[in-house]
Amino acid sequence: MNTLFHYYIVYYLAEQAGFSQDDSSVIAYSSQYLDNALVRYAVETDDGVYETLATHHFGFWDKSREWSVWIPFHFLPAGPEGNTLEKRVDQAGSKGCISTRRVDGRTNPLNVVANSDRVKRLLVDALKSRNLYRVGIALHTYADSWAHQNFSGKSEDWNRLDPSSPLPPIGHAQKLRDPDKIDSVWEDSRIAGLERTVDSRKRNLDAAGRIYRYLTTYNGRSFADEELVLGNLERILGPPGRKGTEERIVDFVIECSMAEYRRTQWRQEAFTGEGANLDPGFGNGDMESRMDKLLWLKEELLHKTEILKRQPVTAKPGFYSSNFYKWDQAARAQLSSARTILSDLFPPEEIDV
Repeated sequence: MNTLFHYYIVYYLAEQAGFSQDDSSVIAYSSQYLDNALVRYAVETDDGVYETLATHHFGFWDKSREWSVWIPFHFLPAGPEGNTLEKRVDQAGSKGCISTRRVDGRTNPLNVVANSDRVKRLLVDALKSRNLYRVGIALHTYADSWAHQNFSGKSEDWNRLDPSSPLPPIGHAQKLRDPDKIDSVWEDSRIAGLERTVDSRKRNLDAAGRIYRYLTTYNGRSFADEELVLGNLERILGPPGRKGTEERIVDFVIECSMAEYRRTQWRQEAFTGEGANLDPGFGNGDMESRMDKLLWLKEELLHKTEILKRQPVTAKPGFYSSNFYKWDQAARAQLSSARTILSDLFPPEEIDV
């Protein structure tokens, strides 16, 4: 899923579930920033250098990122139990973990299954922590279990959709952005039966409904109005193909009185230097995106190869109480939680990434 879901829809759902605007903002920003933490920053503080965590990566060729980025944050496996083909129904009458049947009949413990027991455990662990930064991060991974279902976070033949594609079979790379687009309808050639045709709008709304239930439960409220909340969400989104992303964002901003997402905002509040030197303001999203991609490319080509040494950034006063620092600590907590949940799958050599 993309920013439209991870930030704007999550913000809308949090506010509808009873969170204040400030708390909804923390949850939604934490959710989306998981896709924007592309590089590790060495932050110079009065207590020494603090190195931040990267939770996203464009380099599908880099196997070192499979267990440190892709799997724990974006493609949480369902495990062996996720390969069952039965449809389980919970006590509330809602569909639980549903696995689909592949044409080749294969199974894979690293496969992602929507609403699997393991991804639910990750979210529940975050909710129990009462840490809203961690809740937002876990909601991202939880929502991705719908968008990324039937893929794994490894580069392996399991993900191959087109034998002639020059793109590596990691995640949904061979389908490009189709699984993350809210209105896309696409064919998954690996899947048998009617589920071969993927309706991303339906997946997004299913995920939104489950998220709403968890957030209302967290606040001790009823989710009896779920149908009304999702109906209003569909109204804001509009019929498939009728609105562009920018129009939808404007509608969310106006109707929910939320701030537009700015990926550099928390960095600017926390430190000065490369990565936090773009003035915030409405309409600079494309500039932020280009800047982050350039920083990532510089990291890959210059810093990781040690051609050029990474230059530290300078912490601003109050760095350790900043949103950015709290988010980074929450991301580390999720990585630890994911490793525990996936302990039977995690390769021993990857434990101390």
